[in-house]
Amino acid sequence: MTKRASSGGTPAVAPHRALYRKYRPTSLDSVVGQEQVTTPLQNALTSGKLSHAYLFIGPRGTGKTSVARIFAHAVNNFDYQVEDSYLDIIEIDAASNTGVDNIRE
Repeated sequence: MTKRASSGGTPAVAPHRALYRKYRPTSLDSVVGQEQVTTPLQNALTSGKLSHAYLFIGPRGTGKTSVARIFAHAVNNFDYQVEDSYLDIIEIDAASNTGVDNIRE
């Protein structure tokens, strides 16, 4: 679907977004099928008893990155939007960064 721009008649195309970005949940309540993960995280947020580290492990496509991003924003009291980036939140991909030197960079 294209729309014509008013000046020059060239079509204006909406930017393409990957499905995981288009449908990524933006709150722990909107995560589907992971109640065993989201409930303890929500309880930690409401009680204020946070651990110093959290490990999100599991097979591909189970929502590890989505939940981790939502949780990081909630811990830091940031409003979570999929396209936002904050200097206080750094996402490290452990599959690509396999050594301490990689993470230090």
